Amino acid sequence: MIIAAVNYLNTLPFIYGIEQAAPGLRAALRVVVPAACADYIIRGEADISLVPTAEIPKIPGGKIITDFCLSADGEVSTVALLSNTRLPQIHTVYLDSHSRTSVQLARILAREYWNISPRWVDSEVLSKSLEPGEAIVAIGDKVFDLEKTVQYKTDLGADWKAHTGLPFVFAAWVAKTPAGREAADELNAALHFGTTHVGDSIAGTWNREKDYDYDTAYEYLTRNIQFDLNGSKHKAMKLFWEKIITPG
Repeated sequence: MIIAAVNYLNTLPFIYGIEQAAPGLRAALRVVVPAACADYIIRGEADISLVPTAEIPKIPGGKIITDFCLSADGEVSTVALLSNTRLPQIHTVYLDSHSRTSVQLARILAREYWNISPRWVDSEVLSKSLEPGEAIVAIGDKVFDLEKTVQYKTDLGADWKAHTGLPFVFAAWVAKTPAGREAADELNAALHFGTTHVGDSIAGTWNREKDYDYDTAYEYLTRNIQFDLNGSKHKAMKLFWEKIITPG
């Protein structure tokens, strides 16, 4: 059994829950970047994965198996377009190679909400100095540092909410194998434990990427990030998939 998950601040409650409340799954956990989560399960190298939403329809036999996700109902803070140029004048956008969902979300917003048609450039390095008219799409913990170096930050979660009236789901738990589907109840219980012990997860997670300031982390995990996968979020995922498949 292999379970792939992201190793960012927003997944601390998930990882903590697996570590503390799922002894049968603890040894199976692998922490990787979001794009790798999708690749692992698509290639059959993971039984369960926290899959970026844009990749879920690409998984043959994949099934969402828990009541939990990574989502935001408005401002998410850690998925952003960063620039020293005002939005209407942006002509080039560098894309974070770690996230395919946020890249698709940025493309949708550019087309339907921002009314810009920039040149899109895949980039492994987001620390470059931005020229006038350039921007970057950045995700995860790196946004906390990068946003201090630019003049303008456009929050993709907030703009999706303004555009559609819906929350946005960035990732959900998907199983591909019979073993993965059989572990659904144990995983669901572990995620419930973790998301009801957010404070404990900040300092208590063994597999965390780094140490975090408690107050900043707690505010982010309780104000910006939502973990429940409810009806409106299923609706939001469906709409997002439709916009990827049939761009306007």
